Amino acid sequence: MKVVIDIGGSIFASPINVDYIKRFSEFLIELNREGYKLMVVVGGGKKAKEYISTARALGGEPDFLDEIGIAITRVNAMLLIAALGDRANSWVPTRLEDASPGERILVMGGTRPGQTTDTVAAELASRHGAELLLVASNVDGVYTRDPRIDPEARFIPELSTKELLDLASERGHEPGFRGVIDPKAAKIIHASKIKTAFVNGADIENMEKAVKGMDFKGTLVTPGG
Repeated sequence: MKVVIDIGGSIFASPINVDYIKRFSEFLIELNREGYKLMVVVGGGKKAKEYISTARALGGEPDFLDEIGIAITRVNAMLLIAALGDRANSWVPTRLEDASPGERILVMGGTRPGQTTDTVAAELASRHGAELLLVASNVDGVYTRDPRIDPEARFIPELSTKELLDLASERGHEPGFRGVIDPKAAKIIHASKIKTAFVNGADIENMEKAVKGMDFKGTLVTPGG
């Protein structure tokens, strides 16, 4: 079974949590031993947003700001590769054309300006026919609004891919994008009919349930609409 895991930088490495990275890598290694073909895309998180904000204040252009964010995602990917050792690729692919599932766990970050790591993960899932795209962030799933800001936000346990597309922000890409999912990624998920699960990445046991098709806490998105 091919699985793409889109792990947000805010849960993975903002601030850097060595214990979490070790536990997450052990989770991936166990899945790999069980025969899962894993592709992991690591986001930039708060550190990327901090650098992007600073560079913007210094006059950086949008594409340049994106390049800064991409660089941070690749550094975060390198941390995970360090924890995985010979179970992962020894270098970080910079293009989707160079990334494919195999015996080793594929780990990468961003690829090019104008899109987020959400889109990279969705493109990987589409290109390689992944049976599941697992989106792990620092919230429990999909809400009507950002629950970290709006206490009235309502949790949504199930969605069709079309409903996810409708819910995704239509404001377009900007460096440091923050939302339920990048609109470009939502379009790919709908067009390619990718089964997707949104979970809180802090709960690794729950992530395992989602991967293995068990009842899990989060939002399940299925093709339709």
